[in-house]
Amino acid sequence: MREHYAFFHVSFEHTLSLYFNQTIDKSINENKHTTVEQKKYYGKYVDWSLIPSKYRTIDKHCITDDDDDEGDPNLIQNAKLTLNPEVSPLLVEDEQLAKLPLTYLISVDHDRFRDEIFIYEGRLRRVGVKVIHNHYPHIFHGSLGFLKHGPVLLDIATKMTTDLVQYIKENL
Repeated sequence: MREHYAFFHVSFEHTLSLYFNQTIDKSINENKHTTVEQKKYYGKYVDWSLIPSKYRTIDKHCITDDDDDEGDPNLIQNAKLTLNPEVSPLLVEDEQLAKLPLTYLISVDHDRFRDEIFIYEGRLRRVGVKVIHNHYPHIFHGSLGFLKHGPVLLDIATKMTTDLVQYIKENL
């Protein structure tokens, strides 16, 4: 799994547990929250070739055609909420994605969802949605929050905000 550089680290399962107000087991990180049938079905939404080659890595948590692990029945039951397109935008059908307006995406290198953002961008472009995607290398998740209202100010947070405001001025 990628290393994450941040001042603090909140696990994915902890975030989901808070979001759904129920405990989500850490084995979700090992792709044990889906059955083999579900993995085959959801695999169509995750085209790893849409990730720029310099970021692609072989990861034991990736969905593969030869993943024959039936998963954990308890985790599968508890994780059903995560397989909702409102929570997992990669699970939206192409026909629905094609209806989206011009889309602005921000990604950073050290973020658990970096690869998914590249995949989402690629899927949007593939169905004809115009996408503006600003990727900030060497930056960690949450950097945008380090503006002037905290003990730490990051110049990149100002840059990210300026880029977003510029996009809004030009497109809305």
